[in-house]
Amino acid sequence: MMTNSKDLSRLKDVSEHFTEETLRIILCTVHNGEKAYILNWEFDEANAKGDNYLSTVDKIKVTGNVDGKEVQVSLVVKSLPNNVGRRNTYRSVEFFQNEFQFYKKVIPKFEKFLNDKGQNEILCTPRLVAACGDGNNDYLAMEDVTLLGYKPMCRQNCLNEDECIMILKTIAKFHAISFAYKDQKKEEFMKFMENLDETYFSDIHWNWYKRFHKKIVDITKNALAMEYPGSKAEKCYNSYKFGDLYQKVVDFCNRKYQPTSVISHGDCWAPNFLSREMDVNKVLMLDFQLARCASPILDLSTCIYGCTDKTLWDKQFDKLLKLYHNELYNTIALLGSNPENLYPWSTFMSEVKEQFIFGAIFAMEMVPLSLLDESDTFDLDAIIKNDTTVDIADVWTLSNIKSQDGRLRLANIFVHAFENGFL
Repeated sequence: MMTNSKDLSRLKDVSEHFTEETLRIILCTVHNGEKAYILNWEFDEANAKGDNYLSTVDKIKVTGNVDGKEVQVSLVVKSLPNNVGRRNTYRSVEFFQNEFQFYKKVIPKFEKFLNDKGQNEILCTPRLVAACGDGNNDYLAMEDVTLLGYKPMCRQNCLNEDECIMILKTIAKFHAISFAYKDQKKEEFMKFMENLDETYFSDIHWNWYKRFHKKIVDITKNALAMEYPGSKAEKCYNSYKFGDLYQKVVDFCNRKYQPTSVISHGDCWAPNFLSREMDVNKVLMLDFQLARCASPILDLSTCIYGCTDKTLWDKQFDKLLKLYHNELYNTIALLGSNPENLYPWSTFMSEVKEQFIFGAIFAMEMVPLSLLDESDTFDLDAIIKNDTTVDIADVWTLSNIKSQDGRLRLANIFVHAFENGFL
């Protein structure tokens, strides 16, 4: 239900620092004006229940007058959950702070770097128009790009080949910015890169993640046992001691100072990308709460294993790798660096062999969550009813996958990983 008024309490629900004055400044910024006043604002929910665990997301349409002309701006505003128990359970402040730092410290550097080269179109993120990151009243306000024809990709369905290619090209361009920037301005790159912290796969987060990790390890074990009983892939998977797979991804995420490490998205599953039919070459990336500095393979493997299935890998896996690397290679060259010196095919394939398993391990979480019907997703505010911090395993109450198609989607990832020497 959309509300239409100057309801100050709705603004305060977003953040103590999200005020009518904030909206006035946003209007001036977006419409390049000097004087503005607000006529009204309308709130609407931006996502289906269960699509955002770490933050609250609202859509807001603001109507005002800028320099004597009536104008509108539509915003998507992410903010900390008002439910303190939910905020603490999901460590929302830490995730929000990482995304805030990404937008305030990294994106402006990337924008200037690209602008100086006349290549602004390479950066595919929505425009940030206002933000607060004080740890208590955090919010990020971005222009609502759905009005430009962008639509989210479906959470339940796997990407088809064309959709996957669109996303891989976008990821490659994004990674290329880091390679070229680090090559040309290494000291500056290393300085602003330090603003990003590992928010998910780290030794210090093990106790937070451990029980949930056990649950998804067992779900994967069940899928392999039912669909590939006695197979070499099942035996290999079961040979890992509990915690070993988590430790693998912790190691990969703890390599921010390696020559091939780039600022990466961190959460490359389909709902974090927007596409529009009239422009197949333009995809926008959303939600940088897991942004990190690590090998490009982490994003690449997450997208391929978490968002596509065996029918695509069997025919096109090598093609997808080459397509990603070609796009990366060409974009690095476009930005004035020598890709052969920075990330040649041999280095890329060496990292594929070593680190592509990251996507399979992350998919143990992504696939069961993506298979949930909207009616089965978790209403966190209903589950976490007070200020008490809850173990995430008691909120994300996943169970063994019921459908054979779903079990195969997960099990096939580890069969493919085993057959390709990743597991």
